[in-house]
Amino acid sequence: MATNAIPEAVTAIVLCGGKGSRLDGQDKPLMTLNGKRLIDWICERLEPQVSDIVISCSRNVGIYEALRHPLAIDKELNLGPLAGLTESFAHVDTEWAFTTPGDTPFIASDIVERLRTDAETRGIAVPTVNGVRQNLCLLIDAEHREQLIDFHMRGGNAVKHWLDDAGIRSTDLSSIEDSFLNVNTHEELAIARSRATNEHDHA
Repeated sequence: MATNAIPEAVTAIVLCGGKGSRLDGQDKPLMTLNGKRLIDWICERLEPQVSDIVISCSRNVGIYEALRHPLAIDKELNLGPLAGLTESFAHVDTEWAFTTPGDTPFIASDIVERLRTDAETRGIAVPTVNGVRQNLCLLIDAEHREQLIDFHMRGGNAVKHWLDDAGIRSTDLSSIEDSFLNVNTHEELAIARSRATNEHDHA
């Protein structure tokens, strides 16, 4: 399906509603790397690429409010990222939205551009890295957002299942594998902190 070219106006959605179960229940986007929270790392990388950022969260609402971006607050806790996306889509006025988890502090500073061509052709682009699909990293148009909402309303409970059912092809971004480091464990947090320190030292 051919779509219109992606304009400058793209709304980013950062999913910050996770339980942090492998990190002692911490609100992962609020953890720090080199003195800066994960959510700050992400927003700084996204702001030049998008027209607005919506933050999907379920706790520490006051802290997220201080970022001065629109919030989509999960109505119920622990329903997973698909519920967070569905809630967040209601806050998107642009034709295109870009979505990313709130624990990917090194998301590429040109990720929207890298996904642009496939998104314009298909209406949606989702990266794969060394054969692993990044299910929550989407550049998605309004039509496909409605399809994803409908899938959720009919009982669907995971974005990966919708991508499978819809036969969405992936975009290979293995060349920027480091951009998709998720901070899910103490080991990954240590890796991210080391990388953040190295980036600062070489800035």
